[in-house]
Amino acid sequence: MPVPLIATTKPIATISTLLASMRRLDKEQWLGPDELAERRRGRLRRVIARAAGTPYYGAVLRDAGIADPQTFEPGDLERMPLLDRQVIARHGLEAFLTEDRAGLVGVSTSGSTGTPGRFFRSTVEEADYSARWWRVYQAYGCGSRDGQINVGILDKPDRPGPISLLRRLGMLPRVERVASDVPPAKALERVQALNPPILTGYAGAIEALADHVLATGAQVRPPRAVFCTAMEVTDRCLELAERAFHAPAVDVFVTNEFGVVAWSCPVRRGVLHTNDDSFVIEVLAADGSPAPAGEMGELVITSLGLTSMPLIRYRTGDMAARIPGACECGRGLGLLTRVQGRTAHTFRRRDGALITTPYITSLLGRVDAHEWVRKFQVREAPGRQLRFLLDVRRPPSPAQHHRLRHSVETALGADFQVEFEFVDRIPNAPSGKLQYLVPLAS
Repeated sequence: MPVPLIATTKPIATISTLLASMRRLDKEQWLGPDELAERRRGRLRRVIARAAGTPYYGAVLRDAGIADPQTFEPGDLERMPLLDRQVIARHGLEAFLTEDRAGLVGVSTSGSTGTPGRFFRSTVEEADYSARWWRVYQAYGCGSRDGQINVGILDKPDRPGPISLLRRLGMLPRVERVASDVPPAKALERVQALNPPILTGYAGAIEALADHVLATGAQVRPPRAVFCTAMEVTDRCLELAERAFHAPAVDVFVTNEFGVVAWSCPVRRGVLHTNDDSFVIEVLAADGSPAPAGEMGELVITSLGLTSMPLIRYRTGDMAARIPGACECGRGLGLLTRVQGRTAHTFRRRDGALITTPYITSLLGRVDAHEWVRKFQVREAPGRQLRFLLDVRRPPSPAQHHRLRHSVETALGADFQVEFEFVDRIPNAPSGKLQYLVPLAS
């Protein structure tokens, strides 16, 4: 297909960056850990050098006694404070920008942890953001001409960038969007009408759609893969998606701030590969120290590609554990468990231990409650109470209800008083995601 003429050089530069990033990422995932570490060190120094010119990071680096970015080592990150949305709001966006925001792409987050965020990056940085998605697609046999359906926010605008430009030019297929809160029957109609090679969306919406396909016996042409994103991806979500669509179900840990951070290994399906050529990823315990391998902690990320608005030691609020060793697939990228929930979406036992979404899901799974529970949400109430809201596909038998109550009370009864409530509908959050656990407002 001939390439249409473009009036300015900027789109050409971003498309060129996209293609170069795709080639680089395809090669770098196969490098050994030592070579990846060396590249990570060089990219980190470049980010630190740019960040040093901003009011916020300039002061942070001076306070940490870091004078020369060219001698900066990854271990020096521990001398710098953690960053979050509240810190950014307190200092103001201009304290973090290395370029005039007029030439940057604005990125907003949903505020699912309570505080919406506003960030900026260049169109060239958008190209790298997009290329990391293609790393995942290619790992599962998807091509650039494959159309896709995304089940998420319906009216989410396309951000300026090379992928959006190529779609407008007709050089890439457009993305069909389906709202995450539409009835599964309507979402299924669009899937059956378009038969997309790529199906992606919020994990809760994909789970509801897959559940509907299996319940109705609907026929769907198998896509190449189903990519589940944007929230806790449960075992049940992946299991239902693979059964319903007869395709690999892929857990993709992606954030608006960073893009794709980690994704399911095609060979070792129960773990995620971290994009170590694009990020420094720390797993921190509650006291801020590095969590030992295998121990769950909060993911704190430093981008190695964002220089227009550097994000250094940024708290994601997501929890996972690092897995030691190399992967049998041959990639040199590190390994991580699937994300186990968000620090803001957990309950605490009396001894301080966290209760996460996968744990609650396991309590339902061990008594096969999903046979009659369509959706659930657990809300914490004053007096150490947990209200289980159950949207059921049919009323349970007394024995089924008893088994679920026994499963939950045996696991949680020493720490919480548990109540069950049957509801007609559990609405999604304003972000379009289903929040499984709703703790008391702090």
